[in-house]
Formats: sequence, C-alpha cells, structure tokens
Amino acid sequence: MRILINKKMLAALFLTIIFIAILSRSTWADVSSPDQYPLSNSINIQPENDFAAVIMGLPLIWHNADFGANLLGLTGSGQVIGVADTGLGVGNLDLLHPDLKGRIVGVKDYSGDGWDDPHGHGTHIVGSIVGSGEQAGWRLSGMAPDARVFFQAAHQRATNNMQLPGMAELLADAYDGAGVRIHSNSWGLAGNEGIYDHHAQQLDRFVWQRLNMLVLKSAGNFVPGVANQYVSSPGSAKNALVIGATESPRGIDADSDNQYQVAAFSRRGTIDGRIKPDLVAPGTWVLSLSDAHDSAGHLINYAYLSGTSMANALVTGVAAVTRQYFTDILGIEPSAALLKATLIHGAQELPGESRRAQGFGRVDLQASLMALEDVGTSYQDDLFIKNNQKQRFSVTTAGETPLRITLVWSDYPGQLGADKALVNNLDLKLTAPDGRTLWGNNVIGGDSRNNVEVITVNNPQAGEYLIDVKGTGIVQRGQTFSIIYGDLPLRGTVREAVYDQDIAIEAPDGSNLEIDATVSVRLMINNQLERKVPLSSLPPGANIYYLPTGDQRTAPKVAAIYDTAYATLNSRLPGRVPVIYSDIAGHWAEEVIANLSEWRIVGGYPDGSFRPDQPVTRAQFAAMLVRALKLAETPRDKPAGFVDVPTGAWHHRAVSTAVEAGLVAGYSEHFFRPNEAITREQMAAMVSRAVGGETVYYSPENQILAGYIDQQEISAWARPSVSLMVKHEIMKGRAENKITPQGITTRAEATAVLLRMFDLL
Repeated sequence: MRILINKKMLAALFLTIIFIAILSRSTWADVSSPDQYPLSNSINIQPENDFAAVIMGLPLIWHNADFGANLLGLTGSGQVIGVADTGLGVGNLDLLHPDLKGRIVGVKDYSGDGWDDPHGHGTHIVGSIVGSGEQAGWRLSGMAPDARVFFQAAHQRATNNMQLPGMAELLADAYDGAGVRIHSNSWGLAGNEGIYDHHAQQLDRFVWQRLNMLVLKSAGNFVPGVANQYVSSPGSAKNALVIGATESPRGIDADSDNQYQVAAFSRRGTIDGRIKPDLVAPGTWVLSLSDAHDSAGHLINYAYLSGTSMANALVTGVAAVTRQYFTDILGIEPSAALLKATLIHGAQELPGESRRAQGFGRVDLQASLMALEDVGTSYQDDLFIKNNQKQRFSVTTAGETPLRITLVWSDYPGQLGADKALVNNLDLKLTAPDGRTLWGNNVIGGDSRNNVEVITVNNPQAGEYLIDVKGTGIVQRGQTFSIIYGDLPLRGTVREAVYDQDIAIEAPDGSNLEIDATVSVRLMINNQLERKVPLSSLPPGANIYYLPTGDQRTAPKVAAIYDTAYATLNSRLPGRVPVIYSDIAGHWAEEVIANLSEWRIVGGYPDGSFRPDQPVTRAQFAAMLVRALKLAETPRDKPAGFVDVPTGAWHHRAVSTAVEAGLVAGYSEHFFRPNEAITREQMAAMVSRAVGGETVYYSPENQILAGYIDQQEISAWARPSVSLMVKHEIMKGRAENKITPQGITTRAEATAVLLRMFDLL
C-alpha cells in the first residue's frame, strides 16, 4: 500500500507568508503551520537557535556533562536517525546545505523522480536534528549535531504530490536498511484525527515486535476554534512518542511571549481519551536550515518556521542524545520504552496547562539525566510481568525534592476504532510512609487507558515509599515494561541578585526556590563551562537545577545554564500579570484565589468578579479538582452514567472524568445532582480520595476531631475523610471549635482547600 500526498493541499503552502507543511495520503498531512522569515547571508544572525537547547537543558550535556568516568559531552555521536519528510535541498548529496555535510548516511526516494525539497520543510527538520551550525559560527546547531540521518523522501516533483509507503514498510526500510533506532515523523493523516486507525496500529505492531525502535510523531496543528483538536494520525499510536509545541520566548507575537504556554495551534487528545501528546517542546519561531535563495541568487542559510513539526524535530535530536547516554555511558541498548520514560521522567510540568494540552510536560534533558546520575534514582528496563502478577520496588527520600515514578511499556497493537486502544494494562501504585496511596496519572484504582503512568509527589514525606506495578489486564502473553523512580532536581530561574550573598530564585509556578547560599555551582555560561561558581555570582536569567543533601546524597548538587541572548529576550517578555477580580480585595482568600486563577484551576465571571462567598456546586468542584490534578478528560461523547449529566453539558466531561478517576460518586446509581451546592464534608471526601487513595483509614480512638463541638454532625461515611483533612490542615474549622460539616462550601473555601491539597501531592 502506498500513501499519496494531496496536491491541492501542497498548493496551500504558498498562499500566504504562513508556510504549512503538509504530507497526506489522500492527505498524509501534518498541518504544521510554520511562519517562514528568511535570513540572508548578509544579516547578522543572532544566536537564537540555542534558545530551544537552553529550554530543554542541553548545554551542560553537550559540552561536558561529567557523565560517567570519561567526562565526555553527549552530542548524538554513533546514533542513526530515520527521518521521513518532503525532501532535502536540491536532492544531491554533494550540494546539500553546508551544515549537513557528512551527516546524511543514505536517502531512500519514494517518489521515483528525485528527492529535492521545494518546500523547505524536510531541510528545516533535519537541520534542527543534526545541523552543525557551521554557517552561523556553530551557534545554530541541531540538538544532536554529531548524529547521522537516514532520510526517506516523499515529494514527487512530476505531480507535485507526495508519497509514502505504509507505516510498516516505512519503518522497516529505516530499521533494517540503515540501522535506525530512532525515527522521526513530522507529518500526519488528515481526516483521521484522534482515531486509532490502521496506520497507528501498524506503528504499534512494529514497535511491539522491535522493542528498541523509538518512533516520534508530531501532534499536528489546528486552527484555534475548530471543533476537532485531536492529534493527527498516526499520533494516536500508543507506542509513538507524540510531541506538541510550546511557545518560544522571542516576543515577536502572541505565539512567542510565554515559554511556559502550549502553542494555541498544537493538537491534543485522542477519541478514546488517552494522553497525547506525551511531551511538548519549543515549536514557534524555530530557526533552522533553509535552502532557498534570495532574488540575487544567494543561498538563504536559515529561516524561521513554526509548528509541532519543529517541536518534534527538536525532541528527535534530544532522544538521540539520550540514547547515546545509555549506549556510551551506561553501556546498554535501551528499549524504546526506557527512552520514552527518561524523557518523560525529567519533563517540566507547565503551570496552568492541562494534561491534555501538555502531556507529561516540556522536555528537560538536564533534569532527566541529572536524576538518572543521582544515587537517589533507580531505573529498570525490559522487565517482564504476566497477568495478575505484581512487582514491588522501593525508594527512600529525605523529603527535600519532588519524588517521581515513571512507568512506560510498549503495548500490543489494539483493534481498529476500539473504544479503548490499550490491550495490556499495567497499574502503578505508590504507598507513602504514612500509608496513603497514590495512583498512576491520579486515577484511583489504576489507569486503564494509557501505557504511560506517572506519579509525582512534589512534597514527599521523608522515609520509604513502596512502588507496585501490577499486571491488571494482560491479554497478550506477558508484557515488558520500563520504570524510573527517585528524586527530581528542584528547578528555578535567577530573577535578581541581592547583596549579602543572597539571590532571588523563582520556580516555574512563581514560588521562591531556596538554596543553601554556600553551595558552588557547575555553570554553563554561553557555551563555556565553569565548575565552581558561587551561587551569589549567578547572573539573572540563569536556569538552576538543585539536588540538596539527602540520605544517600552526601553533598548538594547544583547546576546552572546561562545564555546571554536567551536571558535578554526572556527579560523583555511581559512578566506574570496578577489576576485581579473586582470583589476579592481584602478578602481572607485574596492571595489564594489569585494564585489558583493564574494556574487556571479556578476562574472568575464575565463581569470581572470572583464571588468568593458564593456556594460551589458539586459539578463546579469536580471541575476544579480535575484541573488541579491535571487529569486527562474522558472522551467528549462518553456518557457520565447519570441522567442529570447529559452529554454536551458544560460539566459533562469534568464529572465523567472525576467519576472514572474514583474521586466522586453519585447520590444514586442514576443521579449526580451536579447543580446542588457541595457540603464541606462532601468536599473533604473528594479531596481525601485525591491525596489518600481509595481507602482512608480511621479508628474510633482517633482524637483529631475531639476539639470540635459539632463533630457529631459529621456523617459516618465522611468521618475518615474529614479527619484526614483536619490532620493535614487541608481543611480548617469555620470557627475555633466548629468544623461545620453540613455547611455549604464557598468558592473561597474550595480554592483554599485545593491549594493546601498540593502540600500532600
């Protein structure tokens, strides 16, 4: 079977200054809506391609990572990457862009009439992966400049169409013919968005049969406002690493003014409700190779493009560097699941962005490898489990840094169009030192949709945590899996230097990051490594990674990355704009409301008010909790199971998601009562499930509630939950000695409880 790329869509490439990269089978089409602004040789090129590298934590890894005994930096050496795209340059190895010299190990042309690249998409993509940056003084290199590319060209010059074989043949040509173990695909099938189709099925089958093949796929782009925002095919493949786009900090337009925001055009989600994209990366105004010429015939070396295609290319390069870490430093052949787990494990969650939009966060390889190199982190690859078996691991933490567990497996191919594409289901469970349980992806009882499960405890208790992986529903023989567990580095950005050996460091969520002022820092400053820099000497704009002294970590580890151009542009971007409502000034919850509004967990009314003392309904609180826990929402057409929560209601997906995650139940089998005001004890029950799992233990001898004169008003079913909330100071009395369990929860109280909830998560 061959895939024909639609000529009509290709014509749209040049309708405006917007460059839309399209590859289609009746439309293999990744609608990557890149903007192209050429740079001639005479322009003084600014060092802007380093921005993506700084954001994704590559400079320390490139230049001298201190990994292992050999102290080598990692640049993708020894890795062969397969790239399927339009074409390359003029279709002649001897005449390729100078930055690609010696980097293409082979080309397979599926068009039959040459592999040139009249649209520039393929050239730009490959430059972001392996370009040397030579023509820009080595500053505009790809993410893995010493890796090599096997290119699979699809543009057919004679018809101005594009062709690709089926997924199985495409991947086999690269895997068997060129030794490719990482394959990049910045295109998609138009019309099958979010559907588990035969292209996704073929991709899953290929990886299931060749567990060391990592396949990356761009999420695809959509026009904001359209109904269908699902990822483009074959992005619904379970075993693909799907990449969405975040904004770059260039300050050029609305798509480049906040690096912690997912680009508006980035596609998200699948019809069966899985988390896709898996990760996000910079995807707007990415500067990379161009083979275009100006009116005088001079080569335009570099051009800006935007789209998830660009983000996918950048992460492809990062994946190659990651694989080199395993092959060269650790001496192992990693599975695709382990590579995927590594990239996900260190990802930076973006405040205010939903799980559906950002996946598991933005790629940060410095955090991933800093964790793997630390004594507080362990990994296991290619473990095998059968149905109903359980494997247990343990991790001890000092409670000073976030704790994360990342579980990934390459699943058996599912049935076409199935309600659930997942075949072999594993469940991830974490038991805290105090006996509370947390579940993968915050789904109580186990996530039955995704083959990636993550638990992050931002404020862990000191002590031993128990990790259980259970084969809950393995229907195809056994299942291999990979798991990483341990401490994560704390992250922040230097905002200003202060006298008396102190500096202000801001975490991504806006909070302050405190670091021992006496530590020395390993600093990469403008591509120069300085090993022992006083913390107080770090320049504003430096990104910091910090692992404090712990049970096994005898000394703190601090690393920082600073790039002058990146820091300068970042400083010019608009800062955080406080969320201001007309009716919260002087309210006891004013600061709490502002914080959670900035994180998009709560919101106000169209008239500019918040109405802090107004009651919260059961549906409203369910929606708040779903956003706070970053739960992946259930499919929009899935019934919630209650006659009073119809499909299409504003709260339908939030209620359905909360019910599926085990956070809330109805009043009866058929009624949820979404518009009924939620009582304080009902709120306690929902939050206690989020922080304590499906069972909250309680003893009649428990004296936690003894100080409240109205404790007898607490319903028997709610007493364990209210006790847990009071014990951890998540819920407080309305008066000194009254808990008021039957009282109606206000919007301010709900907001405060959610903020305190984060102390246990």
